[in-house]
Amino acid sequence: MSIYGALYSGVSGLSAQSNAMGMISDNIANVNTTGYKGVTARFSTLVAQSSSETLYAPGGVRSAPLRNIDKQGQLQGTASATDLAVAGKGFFVVADRAGNTTGTQYLFSRAGSFRPNASGDLVNAGGYYLQGWPITPGSSTPTSGSTFTGLQTVNIANLNGTARATTNLELSLNLPSTVLPTEQTSDVLIEANLNSAAVAGTTHDVVTSVNDPTGVAQPVTYRWTKLVAANQWSFEALAPGGGSVNNGGPTNVVFDPATGRPTSGFPPPDPLYTWNNGSTSTIDIASYGNGITETAAASASSATQYNDQYVATTQVIDDLGNTHDLQLAFTKTAPNDWSMTVLNPTLNGATSGIVANLPRTIQFSGGVPSLINMPPITIDWSIGTTGATNSTIALDPGTVGAAGGIIQFSGNFILNSAEQDGVTFGNFRGVSVSEEGVVTALFDNGEQLDIAQIPLGMFPNPNGLEGRTGNAYSATAESGNFLLNRPKIGGAGLIASSSLEASNVDLAEEFTKMIVTQQAYSASSKIITTADEMLDELIRIAR
Repeated sequence: MSIYGALYSGVSGLSAQSNAMGMISDNIANVNTTGYKGVTARFSTLVAQSSSETLYAPGGVRSAPLRNIDKQGQLQGTASATDLAVAGKGFFVVADRAGNTTGTQYLFSRAGSFRPNASGDLVNAGGYYLQGWPITPGSSTPTSGSTFTGLQTVNIANLNGTARATTNLELSLNLPSTVLPTEQTSDVLIEANLNSAAVAGTTHDVVTSVNDPTGVAQPVTYRWTKLVAANQWSFEALAPGGGSVNNGGPTNVVFDPATGRPTSGFPPPDPLYTWNNGSTSTIDIASYGNGITETAAASASSATQYNDQYVATTQVIDDLGNTHDLQLAFTKTAPNDWSMTVLNPTLNGATSGIVANLPRTIQFSGGVPSLINMPPITIDWSIGTTGATNSTIALDPGTVGAAGGIIQFSGNFILNSAEQDGVTFGNFRGVSVSEEGVVTALFDNGEQLDIAQIPLGMFPNPNGLEGRTGNAYSATAESGNFLLNRPKIGGAGLIASSSLEASNVDLAEEFTKMIVTQQAYSASSKIITTADEMLDELIRIAR
């Protein structure tokens, strides 16, 4: 009978509208839930088979939820670098536990409000742990995948920026083209290996030639005299023939018996020479080559004089993170030729040795290099540093035929830059996440370390995912199998750091739906009361 059919149709209407009201209430309740995707009620008719073309059998209505998971929510900026949002397609892979052990359940979420817990694991508001592929130096990181194999919980605890020794030194400076190679000597570099078994009073002379202010070569002598005390020598700059010297010494030099290198007294004060023609010069004395040593087997010594030497001072770092001052001395040897000598680096007054101080030269044509001979620098850190291993530093003075490094133009000596790639030990200060999903640890020494690659889960039909508590989803047959891609690859969206995706619910639209649903519910109830009155009339006829 159609009256009974009308009753059932009204009941189905009440059920369908109640179901729709539940969806609306969830949408309104989660309007401020990060990454929440609204649900819309889809209504469809229920058709009952009629036995006659002249009779109608009412069936009613039913409602089913449609999840708007593929609808993008608005991105909102935050102050936390670990707040992440997906702009475009894709889902964060999350797990219900941090250990990635047997029984771990992997889900997908757009809720990116991740914060480190007490163990340093990134966890969102739903209690799910962010998953990523770990980045290990020397090994490759996947670009895509169809399984959870290799994923680990992203952890930002116990990170430190280790020290890294200098291996490359890039120079950019101008050497003045107007300087003459025959001008007066300003620096004398000495190399000496003294006999530790020498008796007191033994002398060892180092003789060289320097140019006085008039350009005349003058012979000078530097004398080492063994003292009574063990491992001690006096160093003295002797007066030149026909002239005199002030502040020339003697200076007491003490050697370390373990390393054979000076611990005090060298380099000495700069002597002031008065030459036989009345001119005067102040000459800086330093070591070069293997430096000043005292060993059981003494060897020949030498000295090199430099005319109008220009010194570029930079810093290099050993593998323990100690920073050393390193001086590079440039001397003009011909109108377009310069030589470079590496002076022994120092740390807190202690001097380390240059191993195999090979000739380094550079020739110019038109102000730019035409020939570059710059073999690497090898440094022995045994003095001034405990435990540091020797360093080999490659020099980059520029390119032949290009004005990108060391140049020679008219003007002053100018050091534009001296860049080296070593870093001191650094403390962890935070993380950054790129649009490609690379999690990078930042340290206060300027060092950066990539620690994880965040993939995005892709589905053929994301609206077919099944919702889980905590604003997460699991795959279903309707959603299709997942594929993990790096952000911005294979249709995956990008990751916005310091951002959160807001709920995609329109509150005004939900209130409008609520009014319509309420009226529809009332109308369905009216069907039931009207059908009841009709049945009552039918019963009264029988009476």
